[in-house]
Amino acid sequence: LGTSQSCRVPHRTLAMEGATRSCEEIQLYGGAITCEIPVSFADASNFREVPDHQEVWVDTQSDRSFIVEILERKTEVPDSQAVDFFLADLAAFNDAQEATVLSRRTALSEEVPGLPEQVPCLLGLGEQRVAKFNEKVANCVHVHLCAFRLVDQATDILLTLNNPVSIDPQSSSGDISVAQGGEETFGIASVW
Repeated sequence: LGTSQSCRVPHRTLAMEGATRSCEEIQLYGGAITCEIPVSFADASNFREVPDHQEVWVDTQSDRSFIVEILERKTEVPDSQAVDFFLADLAAFNDAQEATVLSRRTALSEEVPGLPEQVPCLLGLGEQRVAKFNEKVANCVHVHLCAFRLVDQATDILLTLNNPVSIDPQSSSGDISVAQGGEETFGIASVW
């Protein structure tokens, strides 16, 4: 979450803007959170089952997806290890053939204006080699992660953007172009 596109938790607004894309405000979790995303993203719950603790949006013009998850707080995981833990957990869930953490850090207070000082906002970038639908070929996907650790509410809120950077021609997504600017789409270009 960058300096101009910020997470404003007290107002329950999360921003995700593309510099050259039209965006729209959507409601998540029945309006408890609002989020601005590019208009090319569609609510995945309209065509597949999505667990109650998740909101999943897929880009109809690329193979990207944006996911918001509300999880029970992992009290055994210290903040200093949370990015690695969450990215490893996502890689295991995705049956990634390879997974690497490329970067991790705590957001600066000016990057998340309005976020209470006691709420850590952790940022990370991972890379996974993962097959879709149990295919034999794998795609290279950057996973942008933002984690809010709400101690008083015993909750971790995860925002992830799955951004393919290389798609195998034999993949079911092989005919989809790799979209550029995942960092800008997630609104965190200046963060990573």
